[in-house]
Amino acid sequence: MIRELRSPWGVLLLLAHLVTAWLAYAALVTQPQGTWDESTLTGIEAACAMVIAAGAATLMLSLLPLRRKALGPWWLAPPVVFLALGTARWMYIAQNYPQGAGS
Repeated sequence: MIRELRSPWGVLLLLAHLVTAWLAYAALVTQPQGTWDESTLTGIEAACAMVIAAGAATLMLSLLPLRRKALGPWWLAPPVVFLALGTARWMYIAQNYPQGAGS
């Protein structure tokens, strides 16, 4: 595992996972003050979209070194978790704070 972390692919993916984790943290922790708080809701949805995009990108980046056997299969777990978190949070916001509720 240490060898994988020292490889260029491991460093690149680790940095990408850290950025995605920071975005996921922002999307999960930020709470709107109410249904009328459109700016915060838009920010949460944007963070969720970035988490999903970053998760998909890191998943695609993980496939090449995994296929070459340069990295282990556990490198696929973080992107899948980030995709699930981003999607779940976005669905939660969309269902509990319907658009136009504050008007």
